[in-house]
Amino acid sequence: MQTSGASKTVGALIALTGLLGIVILAADKILPLVPMHYYALVAFVIVDFVVAAFVFMKPSKMSFTLVAGWSLLRIVIQIADVSQASSVGIPSYADFASYLFNPIGATPPNAMGVPGALIDLIILLEIIAFWLAWGARSSTK
Repeated sequence: MQTSGASKTVGALIALTGLLGIVILAADKILPLVPMHYYALVAFVIVDFVVAAFVFMKPSKMSFTLVAGWSLLRIVIQIADVSQASSVGIPSYADFASYLFNPIGATPPNAMGVPGALIDLIILLEIIAFWLAWGARSSTK
């Protein structure tokens, strides 16, 4: 994959994760009740857009490494978020994992799939972005 094509693809994937984060911020009715998690997601969205802009504007080994690192960190943080069940007021880790990752689940007052389907899609996009960025990083001088 050529560097400019890779930067556009990888940048678009990261920007899309930012857009999905905005959708979660707008659609999730539980998230605003937990300010720490709400503001963490706002920070994630901002970092997504900054990283996407950086890789768009300056496709280089460094920018692809940044994308790969951010994508991997974001995946780990999303999975580790299950450990925060008690801070959200959800009684068990299993229930919180279902809230976070079940694409067809509904945790009232949320609609079905919020935020589960969106978070699953973000993780999938981050995996693809990591894979493409790492490949582009390896082939970039």
